[in-house]
Amino acid sequence: MRPATVARARAVALVAALALLAPVDSAAQVVPYRVQPEASELVFFATSRLMNAEGRFTRFQGTVDADPANPAGGGKVSLKIEAASLDTGIAMRDRHLRSDDFFDVARFPAITFESTRIEGSGRRLLVTGTLTIKGVAREITVPVDVTATPSALMATGELSVSRADHGITYDSTLNPIGSTVRISFAVRARPR
Repeated sequence: MRPATVARARAVALVAALALLAPVDSAAQVVPYRVQPEASELVFFATSRLMNAEGRFTRFQGTVDADPANPAGGGKVSLKIEAASLDTGIAMRDRHLRSDDFFDVARFPAITFESTRIEGSGRRLLVTGTLTIKGVAREITVPVDVTATPSALMATGELSVSRADHGITYDSTLNPIGSTVRISFAVRARPR
């Protein structure tokens, strides 16, 4: 064997040995979670002159992909809400909210959110994505508190949404409605 060939073989063996001895970089362990609607809550609060409206959406589904050790790393959130499932406890108001004055659920049955990036560290994250209501898509950033383990994920937060940004411009001269709606959520998910 030539000396150059022997030297090359030794160099390759040395590099291989060093690679085996080097500390292992823990690769992200992204866990695919499925939202549990029965254990989650999606609440909205709107103001008006005569009577504020507080309600919830009762039917929704979603997925979250997250590394429990680093939820911001490689994470993704997808949520689909059945608009007709809104419930304020007043049937007449619910019918009006489902009409074309507000959500127009016959033409736009779903409200969706798809994340585009997740930033932050520890439990406090900023989730940016596209929120689509009544067919109008807008980018939003939502502050979210997350607790994640390989067997469960819990995300809570609150945001305000402008009705006009999504084409919901109905108003009443008798009972003027606030321009923003506050939304709070507590989402629980399990591995899928």
